[in-house]
Amino acid sequence: MTSPAPHHPSPAIGHSAAATPSLRFGCHGNLSPAIRPPVQVCLKDSFQSRLWSSGSSFSPTRHGAAFTLIELLVVIAIIAILAGLAFPAVQGAMGSAKKAQARNDVNQLAAAVKAFQLEYGRLPATKDDAAEVVKALIGSNATVNPRNIVFFEPKTAKGGKKGWDGSNYLDPWGSPYKVVLDLGYSNKITTDIGDGSKTYFTTVVVMSTNSTNKTQWISNVK
Repeated sequence: MTSPAPHHPSPAIGHSAAATPSLRFGCHGNLSPAIRPPVQVCLKDSFQSRLWSSGSSFSPTRHGAAFTLIELLVVIAIIAILAGLAFPAVQGAMGSAKKAQARNDVNQLAAAVKAFQLEYGRLPATKDDAAEVVKALIGSNATVNPRNIVFFEPKTAKGGKKGWDGSNYLDPWGSPYKVVLDLGYSNKITTDIGDGSKTYFTTVVVMSTNSTNKTQWISNVK
């Protein structure tokens, strides 16, 4: 009778130091799929082991939030360039808006003078005085406008710009509007205000002039 071969129990995998590599510094190695650690754990442990072995004091939070001086200077330079490019466009838009406002003002004032003349059969002033004309048109001069009819409603001037300040009707550049009336009632006005002597066939001319007395805008004079 043949005796059975001697049985040699295999060592438990959990008890063998050679068969269990360190999970802190290693990856999967030769571990069987049943006992391999998750990939995230392996990568994390491997990355930390390299940092610890090199003696690095790496701080992800501090490094990610910091800006270098060069980066800040570059950002400031870009902002300055963009502002320089935008300024002429903004300035041009503001200039266009002022011209549009002046055109509207002179046409409204001229229309109000003509409406006054139709109502009373005469002009609202006996001389070319824009302030006296405006006072008559807004109904504050009962002698000239006894019915207190409001022909014109100018905006109140603020900061010395654009509007009626009680004594002058200012254009968007802060200069008083000029009014020339057909005091001879001939439907003809000759004036040297603005860009030299000119003749207009109308009863009133309203204009905006700059500091050099150059016409910036004039009312419709058809």
